[in-house]
Amino acid sequence: MIQQVCAALFFMLSATATSFAAAPIPNVARGVAISPDKGYNVAEIAEGLYWVTEGAYTTMFLTTGQGVIVVDAPPTIGDKMLKAIAEVTNEPITHVVYSHSHADHIGAAGLYPASATYIAHEETKARLAVSKRSFPYGMFVGGSAVPPPTVTFTDRYTLKVGSQTLELAYHGNDHEPGNIYVYAPKQKVLLKIDIIFPGWTPFKNLAIAEDVRGYLQAHDIILSYDFDKLVSGHWGKLASREDVEVQKDYMNDIVANAGAALKSVDFYAIAKTTGAANTALLFDTYLDAVIQKCADLTVPKWVDRLGGVDIWTGDHCYDVIMSLRVE
Repeated sequence: MIQQVCAALFFMLSATATSFAAAPIPNVARGVAISPDKGYNVAEIAEGLYWVTEGAYTTMFLTTGQGVIVVDAPPTIGDKMLKAIAEVTNEPITHVVYSHSHADHIGAAGLYPASATYIAHEETKARLAVSKRSFPYGMFVGGSAVPPPTVTFTDRYTLKVGSQTLELAYHGNDHEPGNIYVYAPKQKVLLKIDIIFPGWTPFKNLAIAEDVRGYLQAHDIILSYDFDKLVSGHWGKLASREDVEVQKDYMNDIVANAGAALKSVDFYAIAKTTGAANTALLFDTYLDAVIQKCADLTVPKWVDRLGGVDIWTGDHCYDVIMSLRVE
């Protein structure tokens, strides 16, 4: 049912996309081809480490000789994850790692064996333990309550199973508290979710990053790892070091252009136009002008290099502007 709903949603979005004006999508933004018969793609990156995508989300798993370690459980992939694992191994799932607490990445974990060891940062466990929610966990993406972590850590945790090793680390808040780095040293593969969007501008509002400064710093932390491929969580493709460098340059431009916009847009001149009686109107008009200035400085340079720049750059400018204004 989850997959049917998501498939219908993607169909409707595809069917109506031509009715909206948007810049052409550059080739660098295109992901792997997904077989309509299978609905997913699974491929080995290196030495028993595989990645899986249905076109919108990406994650990975490892065969160890003693069981499978799987990272995350996006509901949009759902039971296709089980099919992908069964396609390459008959080993059972023995360990599950949660990258962070968001339902769109782990909301299908109830499909995994209850007997598995579930590992996450302590902050992720705390967020998943919230008993009073205004709406059901994962209601939009079709997720459901997930098995709680049985093993947690604060800063670092090394997971060794059979022939495989994963190094889990927490470097502070960025996308959300508890969002960890998962590194496979033998394969030189890093998983870090919801920071890098290869070939694209980041998702709307920096993928709802809770800490803008932490989000920006995460680019340098990612690049401090010795990796060849990055599993970044989205858009049907793996990221390279170059993808990270390109997005870092894009974000650096937004920071610089947000600062320039804040310096050049005259708040008091706008106040003379709107008046000061309606403070909502005044500040909304001012912020819209600052955002527009930032976007005008950014979009022409990047619209042909990354997908979605014409659509989401203004949202990113807003987040960075607000961070610069108050932090």
